[in-house]
Amino acid sequence: MDDVLLDSQSLLLQLFNKYKGDQEWEKGRALFVSMNCRDQATANHSLVVAFIAYNLTRHIRRTSCNPERMFLAGLLHDIGKLSMPDGILKSSHRLNIEERSLVLEHVKVGHDTLKELDFGSDILHFCYSHHERLDGSGYPQGTTNQSEIGCIAAISDIYSALKLPRSYRSNCLSDKEIIEFLLKNDDKLNRNYTYNLKSFLYNRSEITKERKVFTGNSK
Repeated sequence: MDDVLLDSQSLLLQLFNKYKGDQEWEKGRALFVSMNCRDQATANHSLVVAFIAYNLTRHIRRTSCNPERMFLAGLLHDIGKLSMPDGILKSSHRLNIEERSLVLEHVKVGHDTLKELDFGSDILHFCYSHHERLDGSGYPQGTTNQSEIGCIAAISDIYSALKLPRSYRSNCLSDKEIIEFLLKNDDKLNRNYTYNLKSFLYNRSEITKERKVFTGNSK
């Protein structure tokens, strides 16, 4: 894994400092701290989702979405997983049908939790749509009509899931491999958003190379 997690953490601190005292962001901070205490893997996944959602939004030429709010949405999109028992949340084995049904419920649980805490409609929509797919194979609604937020949420969630190690999978994919995977699944995911992600990742890789040259670490 490269330093995507470090860059995500840096952006987290920057935005938390910027919005210190803001009611919605303070609630988001408390929920994220709780998530990190419960399961660091889920917290790290959410942090990278937030980082990608923020930067993906910035690379969309015409967008009605705010990058900083997409960061907050990504940070909280899996908050419903806090309702899952450790045996499922931290499981490294293949889940049975009953366990899988509990996993599917995390989207609705998260959405309802965030709604009860008065988060904005964009945050709620991100949470509710991050597992939806263009071909209708996603959940919880199985809709084929993805909004801009839904496309950002889906792409960001998949990127993080493939980039970071998980309890059930130790290997991680490179950025190139992730883009190839997304493009092969363009019946499920909006190709235009994949190209926006590709553009951001390319720019980021060039900056990373320059950073290593500047610090004398070219390996």
